[in-house]
Amino acid sequence: MGARYILRFDDITPGMAWSKFLPLKRYLEAHGVNCLLGVVPECRDAKLDVEPARDDFYDLVRTWQAGGDTIVQHGAYHVYETPEAGLLGVNPRSEFAGLPYPEQLRKIQTGKAILQKEGVWTPYFMAPGHSFDLNTLRALKSEGFEAITDGVGFHPYMLEGIKLIPQLLGRPFAFPYGLVTICIHVNSFDDKKTRALMQFVARHRHRFVRFHEVAREPLENHPLASWLRLLTGGFLKLLRVSRASLPSR
Repeated sequence: MGARYILRFDDITPGMAWSKFLPLKRYLEAHGVNCLLGVVPECRDAKLDVEPARDDFYDLVRTWQAGGDTIVQHGAYHVYETPEAGLLGVNPRSEFAGLPYPEQLRKIQTGKAILQKEGVWTPYFMAPGHSFDLNTLRALKSEGFEAITDGVGFHPYMLEGIKLIPQLLGRPFAFPYGLVTICIHVNSFDDKKTRALMQFVARHRHRFVRFHEVAREPLENHPLASWLRLLTGGFLKLLRVSRASLPSR
């Protein structure tokens, strides 16, 4: 018995850290591990432009999708507009949470249209900053989205007609149980983090699963699921409080 893992990469943009991402991506492909790739439809966040932008960006995205990776809409512009932490309470900033429903819907529609034009849209969503609210989920539902890569606990669950597939970890860590999504921000990776991830993949490659396949699985009634959601949700809120109490630099 052991956990199943989803490997999630945030902030997939034309100006991302290609020198870090592409060697890691080739390593994952060599080990048969497909990824969840959060593509920002129209990146307006200058902090994500860390290397020269690639003109063949969407050609690469289409190639990854054809190879079995799951492409997911990572917001619209990746620009934070509110100080809201949303339902999960992870980060006090959001592109969506706290905005009126019509504004959220417009953003979601805009991002969806861009990915549809490029032929890579799927009914899955990744909220920048892990921050979304009930209006976000309602807008996603109205636009035909089916699942979001966020949530608490170790089992998928439904909220406002959207399946939440939990994401708790920002680094590889072996679990004996459940479904675990590992969230990677490759722009901030260093050699030590890259080696640790590669070693984890080498040891656990047969336990990695594809996000889109999990999203299509029927929900199961696990006796511990509700309790684990409560426990991990409380932990995330405590983490936010501890972060807020740290002195600013």
